[in-house]
Amino acid sequence: MTTDGLFKFHFDTTGIDAPAFLDTAGNRIPGTARAFADSAAVVMGRVYQVEILGLGYPMPPQDGTLGGGNEYDIYILNLGDLYGETTPDVFGPDGATSTTFIEIHNDFSFVTPKKNRGLPALEVTLAHEFHHAIQIGSYGFWPGDSWFHEITSVWMEDVVYHGVNDYLNYLFAPGSQFFSPGTPLTTANGGIEYSRGIFGKFMTKFYGRDVMRHVWENARSSSPLPALDATLRSLASPQSLSIAFADWTLWNYYTGPRADTANYYSEGALFPVMAQQYYDLISPSQSTSSSLSCLAAAYSGYVAGADTVTVALANVNSACPAGAQTSASYTLTVSRTKFDDTYRVIPDGLYMSLNVADQSSWVAWEIGRGGPVAGSAKEGSAFPNPFRTCAGSALYFPVDADAGTVVIYSAGMELVYNGFQQSAPRLGQRVLSWNGISNSGRQAPTGVYIFFLSLPGRTVTGKFALVRQ
Repeated sequence: MTTDGLFKFHFDTTGIDAPAFLDTAGNRIPGTARAFADSAAVVMGRVYQVEILGLGYPMPPQDGTLGGGNEYDIYILNLGDLYGETTPDVFGPDGATSTTFIEIHNDFSFVTPKKNRGLPALEVTLAHEFHHAIQIGSYGFWPGDSWFHEITSVWMEDVVYHGVNDYLNYLFAPGSQFFSPGTPLTTANGGIEYSRGIFGKFMTKFYGRDVMRHVWENARSSSPLPALDATLRSLASPQSLSIAFADWTLWNYYTGPRADTANYYSEGALFPVMAQQYYDLISPSQSTSSSLSCLAAAYSGYVAGADTVTVALANVNSACPAGAQTSASYTLTVSRTKFDDTYRVIPDGLYMSLNVADQSSWVAWEIGRGGPVAGSAKEGSAFPNPFRTCAGSALYFPVDADAGTVVIYSAGMELVYNGFQQSAPRLGQRVLSWNGISNSGRQAPTGVYIFFLSLPGRTVTGKFALVRQ
């Protein structure tokens, strides 16, 4: 059976693989194989309309005579407890494209909750798997980066069929983002990457509906992690993956009874509450020493009388290879007293000190009754450090000022850049910035640089490394 010459559904009318609708008790209804396939064809019509015509993704390439013709092939089978699967016809090197085919379950009788069995599960499965076909056929297959393949396809389920909400199953599963925030973003273990479909929700609400497609367009020439960073740096108001991950860490706190649907997830009230470790601040201070992997987070609640202050700590280093478990150590101290200048004021009259090797790789959101504030690098530092230059990239200098002059010298004390500018907000603090371009209009070469910030009543200095890309 074909659908407007675009799709061909392959199915049996009898036997173990024959599709069937379900009755209200969840039992298969005999003789409904063709009706099930007809419904699948109607579903694919909507999926095609949204993903191809609406969002601008390209149609997967035709496979010639495979499957009996040029139509895209979808097989309806008994897949046990598997919703569906998209398989390349040819397995090439990382990033290679290929024609594909899809297999989907023949009745979805195993799905929970019960209301999602049958047609609702069919809908989200075809939306999910067809986007895998788009990814592999038009942009590239990255087996070692399946975390982003799944993030995108789970997100797409909810874009095409917003009312089904089957993705909530992933959020409440053991080991999901809300129970294992310390697992790196680039992890694919057969579970957590599906729960991170909400990263797509964050990206599109924060940066616009086309941002996910732009990431895949950049993934034609690089793996998903640098493609994601490059996409964010290309925005009209340049961001970076580090900044986005820090913001996403905050978003994941505002769920369940803390949900703020205006500023964060529109369906956040349906999500689990983020797991966190609680400490009673009975003694003057509480210190915790641990480590976090790149692009991972930890949440700690400090109970001081009737108030609780949460510190959402994120390792925002995006330079680690995909799947790498590289971690960095930290010591986080929350105190009733400011012992020295390493401590800063946080909500409810408390103080916090974060001891790490590289302040620019960390962001700590302090969340109290008045809402969140962020603290990362202090005056005299720069982030990201090292600064890897590319189109749209920027180096940030945290300041406690509305304006200032940035002066940058090479290691040999040759003037590279100077300019007055107004500070701008980044992660809850004010920053000055530099895009890596010298006064002569050329991109600065790789090396170590010294900066001076001329601020009202003071001069701040420091150094950073620049890596030209």
